[in-house]
Amino acid sequence: MGIVSAIFAGLAFLGSVGVEGTHDKDAILGVGILGVSSLILGAISLQQRKPLKTLSIVAVTFAALGLLVLLGNTQFN
Repeated sequence: MGIVSAIFAGLAFLGSVGVEGTHDKDAILGVGILGVSSLILGAISLQQRKPLKTLSIVAVTFAALGLLVLLGNTQFN
């Protein structure tokens, strides 16, 4: 579960740092789903004390940073 969480976190982080600075609703929804699912999977992996604990910590950190960057770049009208 730690590896899946890391993959989702990487995709969420890369999706949140857009070149144009603003995101449409589909991008916000997609990055939000990837980020939240990565946070959930990483937390479950940490709770179960799987061998890839460091990878889960990195995944949770990147997912949180991706969501924060997304919220910081989003302009609500």
